Amino acid sequence: MNPFLFLRGEFRRSWGGALALALVLAFAGSLSPAVSMMERAIRSGMAESADAFDLLVGARGSAVDLVLGAVYLRPEALSLLPEGMLEEVKSHGGIRWAAPLAFGDRWRDFPLAGTSSELVNLGGRRPLASGRMFLNTDEAVVGAGVPLKEGDSFAPSHGSVAEAALDEDGSSRAHEHMFRVVGKMPATGTPWDRAIVVPIEALWNMHGAGTGRSSVVVVKPVTVADAYRLRAAFNARDTQAVFSGEVLTRLFSTLEDMHNVMLMLTSAAQAAALAAALVSGFFAVAMRVKSLALLRALGASHGFLAVSVWLMVSGIMLAGCLLGLGLGCMMASAASMWIQAETGVALAVSLSARECLAVLAAFGCGCVAAALPAYFACRRTAGELLRTA
Repeated sequence: MNPFLFLRGEFRRSWGGALALALVLAFAGSLSPAVSMMERAIRSGMAESADAFDLLVGARGSAVDLVLGAVYLRPEALSLLPEGMLEEVKSHGGIRWAAPLAFGDRWRDFPLAGTSSELVNLGGRRPLASGRMFLNTDEAVVGAGVPLKEGDSFAPSHGSVAEAALDEDGSSRAHEHMFRVVGKMPATGTPWDRAIVVPIEALWNMHGAGTGRSSVVVVKPVTVADAYRLRAAFNARDTQAVFSGEVLTRLFSTLEDMHNVMLMLTSAAQAAALAAALVSGFFAVAMRVKSLALLRALGASHGFLAVSVWLMVSGIMLAGCLLGLGLGCMMASAASMWIQAETGVALAVSLSARECLAVLAAFGCGCVAAALPAYFACRRTAGELLRTA
């Protein structure tokens, strides 16, 4: 007797129940690949966003706030550096380029950043997507995600984007200073795609700030040795110099507890998936008592019944694992789109061998668990099955 013919008939008669069981397994097993892919995408996306910010010099304070404010344009309260800090940094040598950076205003929900052309074109290594670099204090270059085109004029508003969210009655007044867009930066997949970049002198003029003061100086060292030398030179009483990558590493390590919680959740989900597979096997056997009794009465062997039930449960388990993998990919993609909309950090969700091996391991455990209902089905005689039916 061919067990596959028996399975085809059984699945054809009760495809709805088999699909429901597979969906239960899919929902239980989708969390693990989703968490794994999201964790990898977040680490990669945040690291790529910091590629252009090798060394940051700022006022003494939180290194994490310095990186979040400069690299990810988060509304952090960054103190101003002493006047002339940019010239002092450049005087140490071993620098490809250095650029000042200051924040504070916005246009709609797009932050305004005051800097120099070196940060926009990365010292001449990254050309604009269109237009030209700003030359005067009334000109601006916008990120790829800003809905302004060359020739458009706008007036920025007081306050940061975070403060604008609380300004429900529109009481904040726009600056009288008008800017005209003269260029557009290429898409980078970073929060700077939503930035409006203007000469830092324009911010000094609008706010009456002292010339030469900025919140951050972004430094591109020539060599690794120069980077460490500069960091040591500016880690002083009033200033700090940090590697953005080093801060990110520390930030990821502080989130290790959250990773452990996620790991516990995924382990619990996998255990629930295996339990569901086991219950589904016994449930499938219970629903097919009459069919099994008839097969036993017709002379089907114990091995035939065991193989048939094992293949039935394993097939449902395989469908659940594959659906769970697909659902996990969709969950990770949806989460990445939401995070990108909120932070501007592009997250590339990709399926790796890690997730495939995890699904394969879950399927293997499910196949082992399927042996229990298979044994339960084959150990009973035809008379016992008929009495149960």
